[in-house]
Amino acid sequence: MEQDAPPLTRARQAPPSGLRVLRLIHPFPTLLNVAATAALAFVATDGSPDASVLVRMLLAMFCVQAAIGATNDLFDRELDAATKPWKPLVSGAVSPSISVAVIAMLIITSVVLGATLGAGSFVLLMLGLACGLAYDVRLKRTPWSALPFMVAIPTLPAWVWVTTGEWERDLWWIVPIGALAGLSLHLANTLPDLHADARHGIRGLAHRLGARRAAAVAWSSFALALALTLALGPLLDYDPSVYAPAALVGVACLAASVLLFALKRDDAALQFGFGAIAAGTVVVAAGWLGAMT
Repeated sequence: MEQDAPPLTRARQAPPSGLRVLRLIHPFPTLLNVAATAALAFVATDGSPDASVLVRMLLAMFCVQAAIGATNDLFDRELDAATKPWKPLVSGAVSPSISVAVIAMLIITSVVLGATLGAGSFVLLMLGLACGLAYDVRLKRTPWSALPFMVAIPTLPAWVWVTTGEWERDLWWIVPIGALAGLSLHLANTLPDLHADARHGIRGLAHRLGARRAAAVAWSSFALALALTLALGPLLDYDPSVYAPAALVGVACLAASVLLFALKRDDAALQFGFGAIAAGTVVVAAGWLGAMT
């Protein structure tokens, strides 16, 4: 499939050594998922989650996401040596053996914490972990690279509602909406590294689509997720006035992602676009689910 010409890029400076070590656990997506868990727990329980349950949920989510991030770096060592030499495993700030030990500790801790939250909660937490590890180990390099995101994104709010004992039938709509958001997040996350990855044999969904089509699908998927939440208004019992501010934030995040790339067309704009889509996803999810409670 024909590939688009690579966007203009700016040289990236290596972060300080302490931050290189921290990057092993991919702090931005890890802490974003922890924050999303906290926000959704408050939404699910009308602002009064059980403190003990909430703490275990946040710690479990931190361990799951940190393990996924560290596993990603472990399996991407050869690629990162060519494209991101400042990353902790490539630069020598962390050894592979230490990385394996950290991953094992994080997985064991997440299993132990998850087991204290109930059987349904445990299954969903492990499903999210399995999605992330499957992506890191194998699916990232295949046309199925978006699948773990499309499963894991709706799994997060489902896990929160099941864990807090607030699950109800209308929440099954999380599945198609979350799948669309997951597709958008995957493509937006891949775009900044698209051409560097392709030069080193990575052939995920975004690489096969090409930069322009991948960006278009990322933005369209997020827009469809937003449209579906709005279209469901007459069918579901939720308060549009509660959801409206979140929907406006989602629209603003999408517009910012598209407009900045239209103006700059470089990797920094694509990286910002991923952050905007990710933040918009969290806000829209919290607002929509909050309007249903």
